Amino acid sequence: MLHLIGTEWKKIFLPVLLTTVILAVVMCVLSCTLYQNYSLLYDLEAWEVGTEMFSLFYPLSVVFPLCWNLYYERKNNFLLYVMPRVPVRRYLTAKWTAYALGAFVIIVVPYGLAAVSAVYVNPPVVPFSSGLSGHIFEGAFAQTPLLYAGVLSCWRGLLGIIMMTFGFVLAMYCKNIFVILTGPFMYSILENFILSILRLEKFRLVTAFDPTCVDSRAVSVLSFAAGPVLLLFVISLTALFFGKFKKNAVVTG
Repeated sequence: MLHLIGTEWKKIFLPVLLTTVILAVVMCVLSCTLYQNYSLLYDLEAWEVGTEMFSLFYPLSVVFPLCWNLYYERKNNFLLYVMPRVPVRRYLTAKWTAYALGAFVIIVVPYGLAAVSAVYVNPPVVPFSSGLSGHIFEGAFAQTPLLYAGVLSCWRGLLGIIMMTFGFVLAMYCKNIFVILTGPFMYSILENFILSILRLEKFRLVTAFDPTCVDSRAVSVLSFAAGPVLLLFVISLTALFFGKFKKNAVVTG
């Protein structure tokens, strides 16, 4: 199994590397520049300012570099040649594992390096006022910023894996690459819009990804769980719809 995972990792290594490097450079630069137009209390706030826009576009970052591979393998009937050697279920499990590792790296490494840049590269922040900012987990945010950034980045990496799984399921059943690559992003936009209209902002997936996008007093444990659970439910329904009702086959030909 490990050999199979390694083989699948080699297929996506270059796209993952390029995406990670590009995101890391952009996030580090923005974390070292954008904050200059803001009044800050803590060093790590420069990291939040510089990476804020990626909370919206991260579904594209974890789907584009990965899920195209499965789409083209199905399109070219590569899975037909895999079947006599490896059970398709085992092959897809290994492929998903490699994709999950890639998605985790794409999220965690750039966010982690940007946090280091914000704390150690930028000059120390001179607070414009004294007192607390009302930031979520403010104690850890102020006293152990890298630990805070590391834990949050890993959590975001897990959310990236879930979002990639949505693209993976679409790639298993759909024949339209546009739907596969943009479907998870469109879901995040639609979910964000609907829950905002219903005044349930604290339960959005983007809130679980970036809890600073709402008032810290509204954030609870459920704020971190609701969005991912809803997404997992949608992924299950999608797989059920395409596999059981539309009878779309993973292996065609």
